[in-house]
Amino acid sequence: MKYRITSSDPWLLALCLLFPFVGRPAPAEPHAQEVVGQLAAIKQAILKSSPPPRSPVFLTFWDFDGTILAGDCSEGWISNSVPIYQGLAEKSILAGFSQIYKGPEGWRQFWDDYQRLDARPGHWLAYPYIPQMLRGASRSDIDALAQKAFEKEFRHYFFAASMEILRGCSAQGIEAHVISASAECFVRGAASATEIPPQRMHGIRVGERGGKLTEDLIYPVTWADGKVRCIEGILEDLHRQSPDRQIFVLGAFGNSYSTDGSFLSWTADRQLPGGKKPVVLMINGGQAPAHYRGQFREVIQTNLVGPGPVEK
Repeated sequence: MKYRITSSDPWLLALCLLFPFVGRPAPAEPHAQEVVGQLAAIKQAILKSSPPPRSPVFLTFWDFDGTILAGDCSEGWISNSVPIYQGLAEKSILAGFSQIYKGPEGWRQFWDDYQRLDARPGHWLAYPYIPQMLRGASRSDIDALAQKAFEKEFRHYFFAASMEILRGCSAQGIEAHVISASAECFVRGAASATEIPPQRMHGIRVGERGGKLTEDLIYPVTWADGKVRCIEGILEDLHRQSPDRQIFVLGAFGNSYSTDGSFLSWTADRQLPGGKKPVVLMINGGQAPAHYRGQFREVIQTNLVGPGPVEK
């Protein structure tokens, strides 16, 4: 599971327990402004390099659940048996969009099935099962459900620091691209709330036929190494569209070593003009495995942009 919270997550548990009583937005942690300044400085150094870059494009790549959004847009957010918000998998089932699972009992059955898949064979099969269990659903209905959830509810649970970095990138002319292990039809619902164009929000995809979702996976599956494959595909598409433009990856942001470590490491290894290195953040990632130790800047984020009352 990508982000389901338990009592073993101490700082998140404290946040969950306090959440119903928080009424004001919390300011972003100090590292947000530092990161924006670093990204801006790298961009300016590249622009001033010799020879100057040709029509440069500057990019950052982001995970979504646990990196921009506290909790998980697919699975929801639960701590110590206390529900914080319903995920889009549950909302989709309760709205009648799954032909396999129906109503509250169907949701409970799905969650049992999903947990079994996640335990074995593992994430690579469990994560795609979420959009696959929606086969036959209208894509426009799913889009509308996701957009409503983000506009009325999930946007309150964005990390303040991540949003400050995203706004700073936008102001500096640095593009943000999301690479999520959630369904693409879910994460694109956040486009308006995050001010990231939907075509720059990528997730696990299934085919469509006659405006309805199928269970046919479209590769790569955006989990672990699949995120790197997705990024490489984005860079190839950009180069194909504008062969004369130079593309520079300035940063990457994630929250999980297992899900995001591959694309964060790929970014950290990139060489930029003038010996500059990309900014790579691991957010709330916990203890780093030995093979990732020292590769990324590790930060803690707990402050949210502002919960307010959760709208039903």
